[in-house]
Amino acid sequence: MPSMKVAIAGGTGAVGVPTIQELLAVEYSVTVLSRTGSKSSSKLPQHTNLNVVEVDYESITSLTDALRDHTVVIACFGVAAPVGSQDALIDASIAAGVTRYFPAEFGTDTENPKCKEFPIFANKIHALDYLKQKVAVYPSFSYTALCLGSLFDWGLEVGFLIDPKKHRATIYDGGERLYSTTTLATVSKAVVSIIGHLEETKNRHVYIQDALVSQNKLIAVVQKLDGKDWECTYTTCSAAKARAYAELQKENPGIRKGLFPLLHISVLGEGYGGDFSRHLDNKLLGIKGMDDNDVENLIKKYL
Repeated sequence: MPSMKVAIAGGTGAVGVPTIQELLAVEYSVTVLSRTGSKSSSKLPQHTNLNVVEVDYESITSLTDALRDHTVVIACFGVAAPVGSQDALIDASIAAGVTRYFPAEFGTDTENPKCKEFPIFANKIHALDYLKQKVAVYPSFSYTALCLGSLFDWGLEVGFLIDPKKHRATIYDGGERLYSTTTLATVSKAVVSIIGHLEETKNRHVYIQDALVSQNKLIAVVQKLDGKDWECTYTTCSAAKARAYAELQKENPGIRKGLFPLLHISVLGEGYGGDFSRHLDNKLLGIKGMDDNDVENLIKKYL
């Protein structure tokens, strides 16, 4: 592998940590940008090629100094980050001579018009629009927006679309709609592979999946494994959307009542583009995917 320096912002989250581990495994030099005064870097692995640099995320100068000599910047901020929170990082990346920027995507298809309407994606949409403006002016700078559908293993752990530990689920529109899902290990491998295919992945969304599943299929797998009954609540995406919007109007909206349902709908809703199977970049990136046995073996770990 050629020597390359990669910087990660928001590197201590669900996507950030395994991505750092994969980058280190291929012997890239990794810089984790840490907010001044933050102690979250204690979650990071110890490695001679890993460097933590404190920055002021609102200062282009501070960020530019930290990003000099880096080829790639990966933003792993959460979906709740405020609108415009990536602007300074993008500007600093350009000023520092960065070649490729990964915006904080790592989820559903933000090119989909229906997804773009959701307020929870406002920061992502803003960042993409900002990037498109910048790459038109600075041809040596580019971006890749990585879409992975629903995080498979993370979702099983936290009970995102089904909760295999508690045997509970909110079933949307009957539970038969297929959606793309990807493990964290595959996401991290895809990031490394994109860095190895910069031209083919330039200034566009890239789509990956490990498996194409439905809520009902996953529940059937769990029932096959442990034979237990499920406590399911049934709703429609339209009704769930109305409840979520009402929750978000509150002064202190609840994440599970306001944020999660809209994320669920962006994956499961009709017309939201949650099924990537017809436009995958798996072959380009060397992603094999999972068969039914692989899916079953993964689910076993979360029972």
